[in-house]
Amino acid sequence: MSSWARETCCVLKAAINTEDIYRCLVENSADGYLVSNQRGAIVYCNPAFAKLIGKKAEQIEGGLLSQYLDDSAAKDGSHTQGNGLKSSGDSGTTSGGKEKTESAQESLPFRPLTVFGRNGLELTMPGAQFPVIDAEGKPVGHLTILYIVQAQTVQQAQTEFVSTVSHELRTPLTSIKGFADTILRAGDRLEQSQQRRYVGIIKDQADRLTRLVEDLLAVSRLESKKLQLTIRAIDFKEAVQRVHRNLTEKARNHTIVENIPPGLPPVWADADRLEQILTNLIDNAIKYSPPDTIVTINARDVPGTPEMVEFSVTDQGVGIPQEHLPEIFSKFSRLDNPLTRQTEGTGLGLYITRSLVLALGGQIKVSSAPGGTTFTVQLPASSLEEQAARGRD
Repeated sequence: MSSWARETCCVLKAAINTEDIYRCLVENSADGYLVSNQRGAIVYCNPAFAKLIGKKAEQIEGGLLSQYLDDSAAKDGSHTQGNGLKSSGDSGTTSGGKEKTESAQESLPFRPLTVFGRNGLELTMPGAQFPVIDAEGKPVGHLTILYIVQAQTVQQAQTEFVSTVSHELRTPLTSIKGFADTILRAGDRLEQSQQRRYVGIIKDQADRLTRLVEDLLAVSRLESKKLQLTIRAIDFKEAVQRVHRNLTEKARNHTIVENIPPGLPPVWADADRLEQILTNLIDNAIKYSPPDTIVTINARDVPGTPEMVEFSVTDQGVGIPQEHLPEIFSKFSRLDNPLTRQTEGTGLGLYITRSLVLALGGQIKVSSAPGGTTFTVQLPASSLEEQAARGRD
């Protein structure tokens, strides 16, 4: 720091009181701040919290914290944070049945807290509480912070997610209901070929609903970190051939070419998840490229990185505009072109694929130009030494 900068800082410190700076920060913060004394009475509330509750600050100050925040944990003996604040959803056990330790709970940056808002509305949002210590080191109260901005962002994301899922569900359900009603109302007047066609449409749309539900469950498991992985050494060529066989019917108008060199190290991955990654990428290449084109699967050792195996899936489709490449791994992302409009999909496949690749310790990237798109994946390789060291076959 220059001498001029140091002198300027000294002048500013002398001119502006630190307490004034903190007051300005708190009063203009978009998050809610509450200060309560040792008896649980609110002695200060900032404008953001007052706006959230729908009252004036002077109406809130002097009241009990329990009037505005859930403090039932203090009554039922559950884990609390300081002044009787209950962590919403705290069961005291992990998903594996082991008890949580106090230190593990306290390490969380925030906890879901229930806020009693206007007209009896209950809002759950991230919050945290810290002791207020006086000059002699004695606790004199608590500072409660409610992360309103983060809660609003999460709520908006949830609303958009529900809206998108509702739209995706409505389309197949409308077809199922429409054709089922037609069969029930006029089935005896329909020719057998018409009945079979309508039943076929109902089955196709039911299959589409099943795929959507399975994708949503996969997204839920991935985002909640509850995905179960069984990692072992997998022969990559065998995995590709298995997926190729499963997609034979879909690929009847395409040619699938496999370029997998002999001696390629096994991939260190979960077999089902690896096949899911391959299926998503190869199926997309088939769906989004014209008939009578080639889908190519290449694999190789990564030069200079022997601990990784690289494979790619290349199609001969219309390509992805460069400005849309960053979006394609997002949830419900689908490009608007003639091929995608003709092809059913949930827009979750590439999001799930990327999440699975990352969960397996790999990485994925995409490159595209008019006439073709290539998805390239790197996953950990498994040498014989590693297999022996880890006790795997």
